[in-house]
Amino acid sequence: MNIKKSGNSRNGYPCAKNQEVTNFIELLPVTIANIDGKAAQIVSAKKLHTALGVGRDFSTWIKNRIEEYRFKEGVDYLTVDSPSLGNQHMTFNQQRGWHNKSNRGGDRRSKDYNLSLNMGKELGMVERTEQGRAIRQYFIHCEEELYKVAPQKAAELRQQLKARIIAANYFKPMCTALELAKKEQGKVTLAYHYTTESNMISRLVLGGLTAKQWAQTNNITGEPRNSMNMEQLEHLSYLEQSNITLIELGWDYHQRKAELIKLSQRWLAKRMEASQ
Repeated sequence: MNIKKSGNSRNGYPCAKNQEVTNFIELLPVTIANIDGKAAQIVSAKKLHTALGVGRDFSTWIKNRIEEYRFKEGVDYLTVDSPSLGNQHMTFNQQRGWHNKSNRGGDRRSKDYNLSLNMGKELGMVERTEQGRAIRQYFIHCEEELYKVAPQKAAELRQQLKARIIAANYFKPMCTALELAKKEQGKVTLAYHYTTESNMISRLVLGGLTAKQWAQTNNITGEPRNSMNMEQLEHLSYLEQSNITLIELGWDYHQRKAELIKLSQRWLAKRMEASQ
């Protein structure tokens, strides 16, 4: 849910008018995530490191800053897998797209940090550079824009976060129900069984596409559910919850699929009626 100046973003809203801030929108997209149980604006530490033009490698820089200023994981930042391959000795040029093999066994999935805007502002300020001050002002501007569209936008963000949490809450129980059903039949649940179940439900929600296919089609990196809108998440949760019941009733895959198609169509019809 990147905050962009364009109206083309599904969930975005304007965050800048002047050219300097507009440039930062592309360089430092601000998104929404759950930190410390609350919806918060966040920014990638790797992208901030690149934008600041820090001479030190990313890993050393962020770890030193966290230790020096006593930032707390789960409060000020979250540790995440970077969508791009990298190594533990990434230089500034490598951060901008030059990927060389590591001396420690080649490219590997690298770590990134989702920073709260408060942490981002402080990191910009402590660099004591014009770029750092400009980035700090950009983050302040993004916060101001969010307040301008509140409470409507804030309510939308809370609802989407709530829908995302609910969607996550039903996926694991569905997998557990499937595993127990297989055990009762004297069968072993393999990885593809979970994938088949998940893909079947995703296709009903995402117009015939699996979550992976949908993400690729929409140029989405990371967990697809994090980029789904509230209606998609609620639809997904409803079908996963219904599927748990059907699994526990002993219905086989084809019976469940046929019933879930009906339930999905009924759910969509009710949504359309409610919106008219």
